[in-house]
Amino acid sequence: MSPYDPTLDDAYDPPAINRFKIEAAMLEMIEHLQQEGLSQAEIALTLADAAEDYVIRLANLSGTENSEDKSTSPLRH
Repeated sequence: MSPYDPTLDDAYDPPAINRFKIEAAMLEMIEHLQQEGLSQAEIALTLADAAEDYVIRLANLSGTENSEDKSTSPLRH
């Protein structure tokens, strides 16, 4: 984790250019999936589920990193 990564306590507001890139890629993927016959509702619900799962995985990884940091760092009083 770099010093620029948000912590779980920080609100995350991605830089506008990153959000633009991600939304552009998502819209391209959605268009491709619609051409394959998936409905807008199916795509939207599946994307929401996948995004939620991804956030949970990131939180779990962050929790693992934080617990490792605590277990290896000396206690200070």
